[in-house]
This record gives sequence, C-alpha cells and structure tokens, in this order.
Amino acid sequence: MPLVAWSQQASTEVSNQSAANIAYELTNPLSNLQLIDVQWNHDRGLGVNQAGTDQTLQIAPKIKIDVSENWKTLTRVYFNAVKLQNVDGVNNAGVGPTQIETIFTPKSNQETIYGLGPYLQIPGGQSGQFGSAQWGGGIRAVFVTMPKPWTIGVFIHQSWSMGGSTGAGTLQSPGTGTTNTFSAWPTIAYTTSSAWIYSLDSESTYNYDARRTYNPVNATIGKVVLIDGSPVDFTVGLRYNVSGYPQTLQYPGTPRGWGTRAQITFLMGH
Repeated sequence: MPLVAWSQQASTEVSNQSAANIAYELTNPLSNLQLIDVQWNHDRGLGVNQAGTDQTLQIAPKIKIDVSENWKTLTRVYFNAVKLQNVDGVNNAGVGPTQIETIFTPKSNQETIYGLGPYLQIPGGQSGQFGSAQWGGGIRAVFVTMPKPWTIGVFIHQSWSMGGSTGAGTLQSPGTGTTNTFSAWPTIAYTTSSAWIYSLDSESTYNYDARRTYNPVNATIGKVVLIDGSPVDFTVGLRYNVSGYPQTLQYPGTPRGWGTRAQITFLMGH
C-alpha cells in the first residue's frame, strides 16, 4: 500500500510538472507548440446610444514548419464570426475578416527571441457590420523575453489597405472601416508551478484614416489540465475598452466599457 501511494504521488507530480511546462510554453507565441485556440469575447457599448452588444468567436490554429537547420515558421489563421445585438436596431450575425500570418523565427533556447513575417487580411463581407470590408496586408513582428516564470513580450503589426469598400460613411469619421492600421500589443504573463497562467495585455490599434485608437485591455487567468494525457488550457477573464472608433453609417464602431473573455486551447501532437 505505501508503494502504491508513493507511485500515485510520483505520477501526480510528473503530471503537474508536465502541465506547468506546457503552461509556460503557451505564454510564448514563438514556441514550437502546435495548437488550436477557440476564443469567445462579449462586449457592449456599441451604437449611437451605446446600448448594443456583440459576441465574437475566433478559431485560430497554429502550425510549425521547419524551413532549415536554424529557422522555422509559425503560421496562424484567424477565423472570425460576429453576432450583433441591438446595435441601433440591428440584430445580425455573420463572418468577420480572416487574418493569416506567417512568422519566421530562429530556433533558439535564448531567453530573448524574436520573429518577423507577412500578414494578410481577407474581408468577410461587404456590409462592414462585422469588421473592415477592405483587404489588408503588411508585416507582423514579435519580441519576447522569458525570465522564468515571467513572460514579457510585444506584438507589432503594420497593415496597409489593399482595396475594397471603406466600410465607413460620415465626414467626421471617413475611414474607421479601413485596414490602414498600426498595432502594438504589449503582454506580460506569470506561470505557477501548478500550471496556472496569469496574464495582462493590451490590444492597442491605431487607425491612420480615422486617427483614432482602439485600446482594449485584457486580464485573464488560465489553467492547463491533462485530460486522458492530453493538455488543454482553460482561460477566463475580463476586458475593458479604454478607447475606440466611433460608429459610422456602415461600421458599428468599437465597443466601450467592460467585457468578458473565455478561451480553450487544444494542443496537437501531445
């Protein structure tokens, strides 16, 4: 009996250590992990009277490909769906823009790493209700430093319009639906030995045409668990939209005030 108890305890400790290592890798966007993120967001404050809400569902697989002895690529595709409720009388759901990025990054065990690559945005429709109706293209860069158990990083995105509807319609805001944007997303995360992840980030995006910044701040708590030996990360959190774009005739603008987030991450090959 003592031997069985010791064996179960040892197995639990190994499982906890494995989950903690995976949790720490999950905080690194340039890690070798191949995964699928399923993220749900709920926001409010849309429309002229700020009485509207939206729900967004994003599915984002990440695939790693070795291109040489010293370099690899990380490709992510972001599929988006949006549901609008009571946005100036509009109750509708549809497909939002799809984003595709490929990051080239060196294979490295260094504490500080980086990545750079092309970015493409494909419009989901021409109404502009569910995001920009323009095509967009540009560059994405990632810088990460990982003094364990901390992860500190920043995502930098530069996008240019490649044509399509502007998705806007007022003199006061002639371009809120464009893809002429610059984004800087700083993030910081802390991982515990029991596989909990505490993170804080800002998804700040400046629109050159509207001359406005959309600035949601997210605070989340995640936990990696092993289900039949397969690691799954469950994350919940709050978000606060500090500033945003105004509504136009075609574009519902960006949310205001508080929102919520939930996310599940499934790892492939584990």
